[in-house]
Amino acid sequence: MQNSDWLPHRKARLCRAVGAIFVLAAMVMAIVIAVAGLSPGASPVCDIEAGCVWRNQPSILLDQDVRGIVLASPAGLKTFEAYVARPDVRLGLAAVEMINLGPFAFVMLGVGLALRRLGGRGSVALPKALRWLRLSSIAAILWALMSPLYDCLLATLLSPGTPNGATVEWFIYLDKIGAGLLLALAAYTAIWAVEAGLEARRDLDGFI
Repeated sequence: MQNSDWLPHRKARLCRAVGAIFVLAAMVMAIVIAVAGLSPGASPVCDIEAGCVWRNQPSILLDQDVRGIVLASPAGLKTFEAYVARPDVRLGLAAVEMINLGPFAFVMLGVGLALRRLGGRGSVALPKALRWLRLSSIAAILWALMSPLYDCLLATLLSPGTPNGATVEWFIYLDKIGAGLLLALAAYTAIWAVEAGLEARRDLDGFI
């Protein structure tokens, strides 16, 4: 069984194809990070008559309460948009977005490479895939923990352009990180258990 494949040929090919999609998605994250700095708050806006256009809406990056204050005054909105247009602020937005999307990109990359390994040849395909899944689950835990830091840094960076003025924001939304953190911990524990089981089985086979 040492040279046997882990999956049948058709399923292995499907695993490799889906894995390639995840790897490609991880690479796209670099573009998303760049867009966060070049075009803050950009999103497609569609209208029946005018069609779809790409519109910058930096105000959507603000917390809901602060956004309401900014949008309530045309002068305040103009001041905020002028602040966000500064090159140093846009560079800061890209850096903050990297804190948020960097771990997520590694999650996607790890899952993609794990699927690619599962579609590989030989009986070692599963152990190799599990190693990448374990790293991916660690990145998922980090991503969940970085979420409040991302929110605080984003609000602090944007605060000088708001009527409230420059402030250091500290807040944590537990509902945003709780579910993701629990799922990531569950995935890591499950992968660790499977790896431990495979290791114990190899030791038993070697003993026998």
